[in-house]
Amino acid sequence: MKKSMLLIAACALSACGGGETDTADDAATADTVTIAEVDPNAEAGFEAVAPGNYEIVHPDGRIDQLKVLPGMTWAMVYSDGAAAGGTIFEQAGKKCFVTEGVDGHQCFSGTEPDEDGSMEVTGDDGATAIVRPVDSFE
Repeated sequence: MKKSMLLIAACALSACGGGETDTADDAATADTVTIAEVDPNAEAGFEAVAPGNYEIVHPDGRIDQLKVLPGMTWAMVYSDGAAAGGTIFEQAGKKCFVTEGVDGHQCFSGTEPDEDGSMEVTGDDGATAIVRPVDSFE
């Protein structure tokens, strides 16, 4: 569970592909299900995504500040002061970040969390970082 919560805290980049659906089935479902009955995270496989604050510590010492928000969205302030945000989804057991306004996405896998909740994450590009939960940003 902690692994799912921390894996989402990594870095960022565009959307997961959609499959073909039967529009007749979609229409029937739309008539029988209300928005209040839909769990937006159920299909994505996010049983335990924890909104919260995280620091991303890079090997060169840079520290980015990540806030995971309800609704599978994120906001990041990078160590240089630049900001970005977007959405999160799961693909092939990895947490993937879509950055608003940027094509593509970046996915991350991670180690088991340490006692303090921190863990090492590795991006599909091979870059690593330490992700650690924090109460607030200073």
